[in-house]
This record gives sequence, C-alpha cells and structure tokens, in this order.
Amino acid sequence: MAREKGRGISGPLLTVALVAVMVAAQLLSFAAADLSRGYGSGSPVQALSEGMKHYFGNLHSHTAYSDGTGTPAQGYAWARDTAGFDFYAVTDHSEDLTEEEWSDTGLQADAFDQPGRFVALRGFEWTHPVHGHFCVLGTGIFTDVNETPDLGSFYAWIDAEDAIAQFNHPARFETHFDGFSYRREVADNVCLYETGNGPSGNNTGVHLERYPLALDQGWRLAPADNQDNHSLNAFSHRTVVVSPGLSREEILDAIRERRVYSSDDPNLRVVFKQGEHWMGSVAYACGERVRFDVAAEDDENIARLELITAGGAVAAKKEFAAGEDSRVVAWSPEVAVDESAYMYLKVTERDENGDDVLGRGEQVAVTSPIWLQRAGTNWYLAEGCTQGEFETWVLVQNPGDAPARVALTFMTENGPVDGPTASIPARTRLTWNAGDYVDSFHVSTRVESDRPVVAERAVYWNGRTGGHDSIGVTSPAPTW
Repeated sequence: MAREKGRGISGPLLTVALVAVMVAAQLLSFAAADLSRGYGSGSPVQALSEGMKHYFGNLHSHTAYSDGTGTPAQGYAWARDTAGFDFYAVTDHSEDLTEEEWSDTGLQADAFDQPGRFVALRGFEWTHPVHGHFCVLGTGIFTDVNETPDLGSFYAWIDAEDAIAQFNHPARFETHFDGFSYRREVADNVCLYETGNGPSGNNTGVHLERYPLALDQGWRLAPADNQDNHSLNAFSHRTVVVSPGLSREEILDAIRERRVYSSDDPNLRVVFKQGEHWMGSVAYACGERVRFDVAAEDDENIARLELITAGGAVAAKKEFAAGEDSRVVAWSPEVAVDESAYMYLKVTERDENGDDVLGRGEQVAVTSPIWLQRAGTNWYLAEGCTQGEFETWVLVQNPGDAPARVALTFMTENGPVDGPTASIPARTRLTWNAGDYVDSFHVSTRVESDRPVVAERAVYWNGRTGGHDSIGVTSPAPTW
C-alpha cells in the first residue's frame, strides 16, 4: 500500500551549531586518516587478523526523505568521496517515508555500491516515542509505527523478515526497549547497540554505560558508534566491521556474526580473540581459566586496555604510561571463569590528534563481547521424535550448590522452536516432554544453562515396550 509522507513522531532534533562547525573544519583530516589504513611492519593486528580486514563506516543517517537534508545519492557520494567511509547506511525515519522514496533509496544504494571499494546500504529507522528507535537493515520492505505500533508487533516483523536491528541512542529514555527485556525470538535479529551516537561518543559514557545492562539481560549485541547525521557532516566516530572482504553480503554477514567494534577514533584497529574465536563469537566448553589475545594499533598512543564483564566490572587491565610509545600494543590476559560469562575489550587512547570535537582528551573503543560457555553449560541432544508412537524426554540435572537457569530450544525440519525455561534448584533434576512443544519426526534439542548441568535424552516407542537413553554432547561438530 502506498504511504503518504507524514510529519512523524521522531521528536525534536538536537542542534549543535558549534560542533557542526568544528566537524566541518576537521572533516578532511578524518577522511585522510580513514583512507590510509595500511598495517605497520610486523603488526600484531595483522598477525592476529589472519586475513580479516577492518572496514570503517556508519550505520545510521538521514536525508530529506525524513528529517535530514539532501538525497540518498548525495549522502552516498559524500560518504564515499569526502568522509572516506567504507560502508554507509541511509536509514530515514520510516513513518516519513513513501513507497517511492524507499524504492529510490534502494536504487541509489545499488548505483553507488561497489564491491571492494564501497558498500551502500538501505535501511530505515522505526521510531516510537515510548518504545524507542531501531535502525533496521537487510530487508526489501519497511514498516513503521502505524503498521507495527508496539514492540511485540515490531519484533514479530523483524523476525519474519530476517532483519538486522539496532538499539538506537539507548540512553535517551530508560523506558525505551522495555528496559532491554530479553526476547528469544529476535535474539538473532537484534545484533547492534549504539554505544556512541552523534556527538555522544564512547568517551562520554552516555550510551556506553547501559551496554552491560542490555548484555546482562541475555542479548548478544555488538557495539556501534554511529553518526546519526542529518546533514553531510561527520564526527570522528566509526562503526568498524571485521570482514574478509568489502561487499554487502560480507558486511551484513559480519554484523550478524557480531564481528564489530565501536570506535571514537576514525582509524584505530583492534583485534580481540579467544583462541580461534573472534569478538562476537561464543566459545564453548571453556575451562576454569581463559586466555584472550588482544592487539591494537593507531597513530595515537593507547592509555589502557580493559576486559569488561557482567555489570560493567573490570576483569583485567593493562595501563601504558604517558610518554611511552604505545601506538602498537599486544596483550594476552588470562582470567578465571566460574560460570558462563561474557568479556569485551575497552581501549582508551590519548586524543593526541585532537579528533574529538568535544575536547575530552581521550577516545574510547569497545568491542563486541566473546561469550564464554563453561564446560557442561551447553548440551546438544540428537535423534528425537514426537510423532507416531514415539515419546522424547529431555532430562537436565543440576549437580551444583546453586540454582541453574536453563533454556531449551528444539530443532526441527521447519527450524528452531523455543522450548521451556526454568530455574533448576541445586542438586535437582527436571524433566520435559518434547511432545508438549513440538510435533515432529525429526527433533533435536539444545540445552543452555548459566551453570554446569548434565543433560540426557530418553526416547520410548510402542507403548514403552522399547526405548533408549543417551547423554548429550557439550559442543556441536560436523563430524564425530
């Protein structure tokens, strides 16, 4: 159905005239920094990257099709040729968009998209005064608050469209996003959280301080540091995607994998890994101590590196003295892991080039976490059946001294189905009948827990005259 352009409900724009002037004055230096991204000789970043590349861009911008200026074509040309972005998303407020404008944005994105040089993305911003704002990428159609008027209908829409969604400027109101209440059905869709937005970069802490709150709810989110620009001006902030190549498919795939970090600096390169696991990954079957590999490289000196975990607590830290040459650094911290957890890297550097228009003296980068699953916290159970005369039961025992939070997901030929969630008391076993949740000849089960548990699967048939039982495995594999 064609949409008429409306006035919208996006709220008043924040006008920062002085900042805009300073941005314009610094724009060329930012672009020059972005366009020169070679690794130094013997770079630890290059060694740890193992062929991956760092791409710097922006996933949140507006044109005159909503409350910005200019056309999408002007935005893409400026982003590529002046700002020096590797990728750029136009995300106009959807309640202001007509079908013709949405179509034109897509045509212009296709015209400017050049694999290997520049990725042009089309998206939109779902804008609700109570429930918050989301940027949405990777869809052929769009929705707005008239069609999807609440979080439930919006979440159902992005799930059906297999969209990528981002929590925008999350500190604007504490009630936005229902306080980050976790929704399993869109856990694979909501991939991004703006730790920086517009002039409020990571170094202000405005949006960054709520990042652990969202992670602690169970979301697996990569941080973004976006412009949210309504004109052709840019701050020094960048969203950085780590990808094997520069194409739409590769950039969007890397975002889905959460292989992303946010940076107040326009050319800071960061690698954060645990063994073979990149930032954004889940590391299964971890032991009691876990080692990470960190590398960072910039043309300004780095002041400190920190591993951050639940609640924003610092799990490990390395500092570099003023006057020390710390433009290229490497670090391999080892931390104790008592239960399933997450760790992300925070890099603070001295703003020796004066990139930050707010003049705070430091710039901050934050990586996507690596989620750590202790051995025995995830279990995989194969070869179940709930049709015909078959019964499949999932049995989970908590041998520990504290309650374990457990969630079951059933895998069927039609895709995953959310199963029960429960808190299993210490030294207790709970049992579920898979047939209460799925009706399938082919069903396997994933058990996720925040503490070590033991999971097994029992199958019965022919009125329970036959049956067998099998313990699960603690990590998936293509061969056995």
